[in-house]
Amino acid sequence: PVCLDKKMGAELTYCVQVYEQGAKLSIVTDAGSHGTHVAGIVGAYFPSSPDDNGVAPGVQILACKIGDGRLDSSETGTGLIRALMAAKQYGCDLINLSYGEPFLEADKGRVAECFNQASRDWGIAVFASAGN
Repeated sequence: PVCLDKKMGAELTYCVQVYEQGAKLSIVTDAGSHGTHVAGIVGAYFPSSPDDNGVAPGVQILACKIGDGRLDSSETGTGLIRALMAAKQYGCDLINLSYGEPFLEADKGRVAECFNQASRDWGIAVFASAGN
């Protein structure tokens, strides 16, 4: 974290990723801590205190930013598809989609089709929250 204003206590958390041998730079800022919270529930690992472990202690987690700070951190189709492609690229066994807002039909549309197809073709299990 980089502190912006010590008097106000404001902080900016960001991630810098370099792709394509330096030809592409991605700077991502965090719009909230929900993903970190969920990752902790899943992967917490306390060897000396197993009762405090998460549901999959020590699991490797690939975190993907799907929200857009300009949209009050709401996810975008582009963000979801990029995350899906990253899951494939890095050999993920499952995807947890933990976000939610009102919708008409959760299993309709191009993004849902892509996730359904990827699940079948790539063997990646996809889990989604029920509205957080």
